[in-house]
Amino acid sequence: MKIFARKKGLHLGLKKRSKKERIVFIFVFIIFALYAATYLYAFGWAFIVSLRDRLEFLHKPFALPTVWHFENYINAFKALKVGDANLLVMFVNTIWYASGATLLNVFMSNIMAYAMAKYRSAYTRFYYTLSIFIMIIPVVGALPQQYALYDTLGLIDSPLFLIIYLGGVGSQIILFHGFYRGVSNDYAEAAKVDGAGPFTIYFRIMLPMSLPMTLALGIISFIGYWNDYMTVLLFLPKFPTLATGLYLFQSQPEIRSHYPLYYAAIIMATIPVVALYAAFQNKIMVNTVAGGLKG
Repeated sequence: MKIFARKKGLHLGLKKRSKKERIVFIFVFIIFALYAATYLYAFGWAFIVSLRDRLEFLHKPFALPTVWHFENYINAFKALKVGDANLLVMFVNTIWYASGATLLNVFMSNIMAYAMAKYRSAYTRFYYTLSIFIMIIPVVGALPQQYALYDTLGLIDSPLFLIIYLGGVGSQIILFHGFYRGVSNDYAEAAKVDGAGPFTIYFRIMLPMSLPMTLALGIISFIGYWNDYMTVLLFLPKFPTLATGLYLFQSQPEIRSHYPLYYAAIIMATIPVVALYAAFQNKIMVNTVAGGLKG
């Protein structure tokens, strides 16, 4: 058994930690555990508040509810509104915005990274450098020019605004580029021998190979767009999402009379992305790290 255990440890790439390494590991673990506890406390407190009576919360904000008001989750759909959009409309807007932006951005980043990794030229090197440079530009500094451009193109308050995510720039393209640089050219050469063209090679061979990483980056992007309130607030004010609606409602004077309903809406807006990340956290960690190392 001992021999088997040693072999298994070697197979998994494990090694016995020294005393100093164990101390550092315990210290880091405690820090991250405390960091996670702060998030769990905030989430738990918000959940308890969402089940309380309004007057009870105003007098004793940190006490447990005497009566659990689960109907707050139903009432939140009726009470919380931004303009004519209630919580249900915000849910629908969030789904189409986050899904559309994710699909367009991830696919374009994938195909652009493939072109830069496998068709190396002065143009692809320039675009790769440009992608990194764009990541450095402060977003706030470019907002006036962005708004003027989108307004000229008629994209303000239009679902066609999603076409801006076809740019294929950002951190995703860097990770996809690292992945495709690690893929052997033998696959493409063998396909060429069989008569496959560039599009066939990409859609039949390369794209399926990148699906695990595409799924991981897609989930991360979806969560980011789900929580993105500033972009929708500036460019799609007629289509408020959950993040935008909760942000706007927080600034309204009548928020004090709706705190339990407000926190009920926050919990409902948070649960989908938390569940999504919890279900795919292993795939996200393995595939994004692997893609980065291959670069």
